Amino acid sequence: MKDRHGEEPMRDNRIMEKIRVTSRENFRTSVVFLIVLLILFGLSTGFTRFNPIKALLSQGEFWNFILVDFIPPSMGRLGSLFRAAMQTIYMALAATGISTALALFLSFLGTAAITRSRVVNSFIRAFASILRNIPPLVWAFILVAAFGIGTVVGILSLIIGTTGCLIRFFIEILDEAAEETLEPLLAAGAGMPAIVAQALLPAAMPGFIAWILYCVELNIRASTILGMVGAGGIGLLLMGYIKQFNYAAASTAILAVALIIIGVNLLTNYLRKLIMC
Repeated sequence: MKDRHGEEPMRDNRIMEKIRVTSRENFRTSVVFLIVLLILFGLSTGFTRFNPIKALLSQGEFWNFILVDFIPPSMGRLGSLFRAAMQTIYMALAATGISTALALFLSFLGTAAITRSRVVNSFIRAFASILRNIPPLVWAFILVAAFGIGTVVGILSLIIGTTGCLIRFFIEILDEAAEETLEPLLAAGAGMPAIVAQALLPAAMPGFIAWILYCVELNIRASTILGMVGAGGIGLLLMGYIKQFNYAAASTAILAVALIIIGVNLLTNYLRKLIMC
């Protein structure tokens, strides 16, 4: 088809050119990353003597154990299971509440917006990092040796880890809120107590609540694992069933753990959306 000048219009080569989904550089990077990942996988399996093919071929024994020993669940001990489940929830809530109070106080010392001492700020941040990076299970082993088996060990282990996490989260939220409100209020002559009470805390409160709800969810999961090492709750009951080879009752406890975690997850997600709206 000719244009108005009677000449055949030239086609744009860019239209005819094949459209690339990604650039060649990105494609090469992805290929190199995949090759490195495969090499690391090969080295890791060789070092740990893990045979993926043998693991896949032995799945029949696993499913036979699950379908024969674990199913169907036993419903004969629902009373003790309910009490252990409630104990797990209470442990998580108590640990989160105490951790929130401790972390709120320490986060005021850890943020430069409120405490103008780099030494104090650095110490609080380092302290929180130590608490956060040591798993609660390690604290549980230490505390079981010191206090013996019981829910006190579980609550203390959760408090240590949760406090470290919340300090970090709270400091970040306070720093972000201070960037928007601190300088104008200081220039207007407002005092730091008034700024904290009437500006920083109201601005940071939705973020605080969101992270607190998230820690409740994490502590529900963690308290189940901690119970297996003697920290009380449904984890301790589950480990007792397994040691007694009562796998039907153990499957009921595992099902209860899954339902609790799913329920708490749905509830906390709903509350977070409600708060953020």
